[in-house]
Amino acid sequence: MGSKYSSSDFELYTRKIKDYALLTPEEELNLARQYRQGKIEAGQKVITANLRFVVKIAQSYFHLGYSPLEIVQEGNMGLVRALTRFDPEMGVRFICYAIWWIKAYIRNFIHKSYQVHTGRLTHATGLVSLDSTVSWDNENNEECLLDHLLYQGPDQDDHYAQKERHQYLLKILSSDPPILTKREVYIIQKRFFHDPPATLKDIATEIGVTRERVRQIEMRSLQRIRTVMEQEREFLVEDIDISHSYPMRRRRL
Repeated sequence: MGSKYSSSDFELYTRKIKDYALLTPEEELNLARQYRQGKIEAGQKVITANLRFVVKIAQSYFHLGYSPLEIVQEGNMGLVRALTRFDPEMGVRFICYAIWWIKAYIRNFIHKSYQVHTGRLTHATGLVSLDSTVSWDNENNEECLLDHLLYQGPDQDDHYAQKERHQYLLKILSSDPPILTKREVYIIQKRFFHDPPATLKDIATEIGVTRERVRQIEMRSLQRIRTVMEQEREFLVEDIDISHSYPMRRRRL
């Protein structure tokens, strides 16, 4: 697929971003707090320190035929969007939060480009009308492209990021060997995947334990999930420390 960027542009970019210093967890936390207070330059430091991580994530999409630099730039836009929504008091490293937005922007770009590309092809060949229904044989794919393409709401980026998080969490919940017991999986699914989410009281009544016991199981399960997520992030980007965790802020119930 055509691109305005060459391979040499991408190589120059990857060399350039190595000049930006990485941040310690404490530096990142302080800068994120400053950015929340309106200091734009603090946010810029957080962004530049994480540009290498975006390249790492973007590499898994390079085989699709798009320009590497175009994909990386979309990921960078997701990184910036993540910073504008990031709460430094939530108890996680910024990059652990930003990964969903990075992937969301990249996939959104790819899917929109796919629509444009296939639209041009069908118009040129006359095989189907431009207003015909898009079809996609997805039996062997984990994700349904059509599901993404059909979502045209004003918060499409939010949709992609939320979908990324949900799919990843579902993958963890169904892992083999399992990291959670059947009861723990049940509670997490009821609390985070049902619409509306079940309350602690509802679940306690249903399984015959106290509300406090359900809360304890939920927090223990979330900590296990968080540990798995941090381990996988460490595997993806060995040169970026994301294993450090801040003290967890208590959730309001």
